Amino acid sequence: MEYMGLKYYLETYGCSLNAADSDIIVGRLDAIDGHRVKDIEEAELILLNTCGVKEPTEDKIIHRLEELGQRTLPVIVTGCLPKISIDRVEKAIPGYAALLGPQSIETLASIIPRIMGGERGIRHIESDDAYKLKWFAGPPDSVICTIPICEGCLGSCAYCAVRFARGKVRSYSIADLHQIIKRCVHLGYREIRLTSQDAAVFGSDTGETLSGLMQSIGSIEGPHKFRLGMFNPNIVMSSIDGLLKSMDNEHFFKFFHIPLQSGSDRLLKTMKRRYIVSEWESIVQRVRKRFKNATIATDIIVGFPGENESDFEQTLELIQRVKPSVTNISKYGDRPNTLASTSKEKVETSLKKERSRILTKIVNQILKESNESWIGWSGPIIITENGPKGGMLGRNEAYKTVIVHKDLSPGTIVDVEITSSDRTHLNGEVIS
Repeated sequence: MEYMGLKYYLETYGCSLNAADSDIIVGRLDAIDGHRVKDIEEAELILLNTCGVKEPTEDKIIHRLEELGQRTLPVIVTGCLPKISIDRVEKAIPGYAALLGPQSIETLASIIPRIMGGERGIRHIESDDAYKLKWFAGPPDSVICTIPICEGCLGSCAYCAVRFARGKVRSYSIADLHQIIKRCVHLGYREIRLTSQDAAVFGSDTGETLSGLMQSIGSIEGPHKFRLGMFNPNIVMSSIDGLLKSMDNEHFFKFFHIPLQSGSDRLLKTMKRRYIVSEWESIVQRVRKRFKNATIATDIIVGFPGENESDFEQTLELIQRVKPSVTNISKYGDRPNTLASTSKEKVETSLKKERSRILTKIVNQILKESNESWIGWSGPIIITENGPKGGMLGRNEAYKTVIVHKDLSPGTIVDVEITSSDRTHLNGEVIS
């Protein structure tokens, strides 16, 4: 049975890898003549691409599923949550049409006719062997696209449930990624985000390397820039210099997301992070030595089970000394089936909140000083979208947010001078 022009509504939650998966879902449904609608009231089918990395996000998704369960439209739940909290998903929407895993996108073509024929309760959360990148379609009406370079990780972090959903490492080939990116540049995308669970594991299953990928795509001509996603320090320690050399190219934003999680070696060992603080700091120093104005982004978990005052003080001292431009702070929360969730040394909620508040104050001051240091800088930025509070938003070489108050089309590259700064962005005047 054919469903020509099937109207579907798609909602996406979570990380950039999920955003890329949604673009793949769109491409897969385009191939069977699906038509995405922005208004849920126009849809014949609803898809929810879910995330399970944090409990607050899961709670939000569960509430949304309960709402959608009140409708008569069939609902497909895909992404990480069906593989992390399947019992909770089924309880929230017992009349679901289908539950799919993040590697089950290929099956949409065979499952949708069954659903539209009235079938419900389909479960296919196992991974397919299908090469889903072939369905990648960049988002319309945007100059930003997010391209997955690999899935899976090599870690066994004590707090992480995403590894249960994404599984073993699967890297896409440099040749395929080169062709897809070349097509995206040709289509007019100007900010190309290279995403994964951990970019450092790219090629560990195929014999290729992350620096090899950077070198290959760095040769693609055009007015675009790449933003490399997060990479864990333990895997790149031996290859960081080669990676930085391959990124010493005008096509790469000098933006490096290197998670720390704690400034305490004792706690990193409990977290099963597989590196020590000095190794993380060494990588940061090598990045800064090669790229003076690079943006260093990192992640910190406060209140991890067993975190004592000394552990927390070590984290504060390290952040104040190294001064990452961006520090994402998360209060620890249990995730299903993780080692940390079974700990008998849980930190009180009130103490987690207090530590988060203390660290946030320090991080905000560092960000303020970092932004102020850019005043007087001049150079090109890529305009990518409308500013959240007016003006146009662009990115400079270090991926700093620059707001300009001039009518410019997304994709335009202009020279600006930074005239002032706020905590969240820089303000620029167009000089060409």
